[in-house]
Amino acid sequence: MQEYSFDEVLEKRKTGSAKWDGLEQLFGSDQLIPMWVADMDVRPADSITKALTKRAASGHFGYSLFEDEAKSAIQQWFLKRYDQPVDPSTILYSSGVVPALAHSVLALTEEQDEIIIQTPVYPPFHHVVQANNRKLIENPLRLVDGRYEIDFLLLEQQMKTARMIILCNPHNPTGRVFSRSELEQIITLAKRHDVYVLSDEIHADLIFSGSTHHPILAFDYEQVVLVSAPSKTFNIPGLYASYLIVPNAETRVKIEQVQQAHFVHPNAFAATAIVAAYTDPDSERWLQELLLYLEANRDHAVHRIQSEMPRLTVIAPEATFLLWIDCHALPFDAPERANWLVDQAGLALTHGQPFGENALAFERLNFGCPRSQLDEALNRLRVAYDKLVFTD
Repeated sequence: MQEYSFDEVLEKRKTGSAKWDGLEQLFGSDQLIPMWVADMDVRPADSITKALTKRAASGHFGYSLFEDEAKSAIQQWFLKRYDQPVDPSTILYSSGVVPALAHSVLALTEEQDEIIIQTPVYPPFHHVVQANNRKLIENPLRLVDGRYEIDFLLLEQQMKTARMIILCNPHNPTGRVFSRSELEQIITLAKRHDVYVLSDEIHADLIFSGSTHHPILAFDYEQVVLVSAPSKTFNIPGLYASYLIVPNAETRVKIEQVQQAHFVHPNAFAATAIVAAYTDPDSERWLQELLLYLEANRDHAVHRIQSEMPRLTVIAPEATFLLWIDCHALPFDAPERANWLVDQAGLALTHGQPFGENALAFERLNFGCPRSQLDEALNRLRVAYDKLVFTD
């Protein structure tokens, strides 16, 4: 019997929500259904809300430490969820996954060092490389029979001169969960060529049936850094309760020095949220039911698009709450498609262009929402699609 209601429609307008209240500024209209940025329109677990409320009622909002209790919670979560031991002394706080990536890049590479990313990929990956005067090397994932695969022949050549590879696993936006074999091959190449492996695993807990997540820590290589957070899993991204796990002491010191130079300090609610998310049994029960709901949403959206809008090709994700849609068969280019989605479909989606050159024909749709909202978005898309005239 379902204990939590993910069908509840939440009123998020006028709450300072970037997803909802940023529509006018970002898309030119506040009358759209926002299916873009990767936060969900579901209520977080009561266990987290209650813990934060209790912390707020304490009235203690001074400068905060990254408490040992939070590090222990992360340790417990990795052991229970992935059978992966973690030494609490290897855990560092970060005010977000993207800052953690940027600080790792600054700490472990020099200007003009080559850094590999696997496109199409989360746009900040591009930014943290280029904005810090590193050389961006794209290792494009190959779309084979509806599934993205790694081009290992190209990757081996690129590793010879690279200093770092930034992984996204599970992968955003494609939803791939890389296999143990694929990760072993990456680690083998990294070892051979002395390359750092920086792994963003923020979607690791949002895995659907048939797939298994393998943390980068599970492989025998010291030059790895894992970056994660409970933010996507438990829908608390605005708390910036993120962390790095850095097994190598020398590497950890380098990252800490960069963090200190950029004045990284935990906010007063970060540790509270991590402890409640990772240790309260109610949080885990909430997550178990959320995963069932999200997987049903995924299947529902894929079926509707395939049956009602057959010229669109859907990449069904193995993880995340993000649907990657190939729109190359539509009769316009990327800028025209963006306008069409707003003006004709009334939707705010994440456009493919910032994810890489191999993403220009794609749109990303967030299905982490009540089924009724998902259906309304798909209804709007279908109505706009049905008005199109195809010449072939």
